[in-house]
Amino acid sequence: MNESEEPLLEIENLTVERSLPMGEKAIGLRNISLKLMPGEVVILAGEAGSGKSLFTRVIAGDPGGRTKILNGTVRFEGKDLLRAKQKQKRRHRSRAIAMINRHPQDQFNPDRTVQQWLRDAARLAYGPVDKERPKDWSELFYSVGIIEPERILPRRMCDLPALLLQRLMLMKALISKSSLIVCDEATTDMDRIAANTFLEVLLQVQKEYGVTLLMTTGNLTGMSEVADRVAILFDGAILESGPVDDVFARPSFDYTREFLGCSPKITHYPRELPTISREAIAEAEEAIHSGESIELGGATG
Repeated sequence: MNESEEPLLEIENLTVERSLPMGEKAIGLRNISLKLMPGEVVILAGEAGSGKSLFTRVIAGDPGGRTKILNGTVRFEGKDLLRAKQKQKRRHRSRAIAMINRHPQDQFNPDRTVQQWLRDAARLAYGPVDKERPKDWSELFYSVGIIEPERILPRRMCDLPALLLQRLMLMKALISKSSLIVCDEATTDMDRIAANTFLEVLLQVQKEYGVTLLMTTGNLTGMSEVADRVAILFDGAILESGPVDDVFARPSFDYTREFLGCSPKITHYPRELPTISREAIAEAEEAIHSGESIELGGATG
């Protein structure tokens, strides 16, 4: 990575409010600052409810109707997405930034065939496709691990397994020539073999096409082998961040150390799942509310 390069994505002091039932308000994200450089693989890790999905929705330009941006900027390729015109926001959502989440079936019209869906994806990316001469996507099929595309082209999206749908979402990112792929717990509902397979394909695509990856997860098993940097999210704030080897080997907070210990290992026999102590949680709460969260290096801002 060239240190003189400009960040692909730069978030500064992002604070987002969420509306709760009964009219109550809560802070969903607090003073988030994060930079992603071109070609990086960055992990945003945290427990359920820590704000991971809200963060990815803000980046995608669709935080939801029950949220309000209180402060901060989200710059993509130097342009502030939060203050961009609707046309520019739509372009980024459909082309430059690709989103892959844990429920791929929700991103497809179930009655469309794969071939119909590909035409729709191509139309969004670069205009109408000749109906008489389908575009040759063989190279992209092979890049995402689909070896015999002719067998799935006539099939309906609702008949495909989750792993294949995720491969197709990855292929859509390649069709659109997206420079940033955001995976919001994309492997959470997969079994271990399917999850590992998808991660291998994702990293192969990242290396082959030079895209930037931002992955959110609640399970850091194996992530030290795939990521450049990691940020630990707690209660909507980044508790600590830095090069993945530093955070894994020398975490600055007991919360991070205990969170890492909660990730299951394949060699573990069934046993009581570890939990995070009250003391570690109290330390993390004090750190984020007093502004003492830690950056261990890298380009996290």
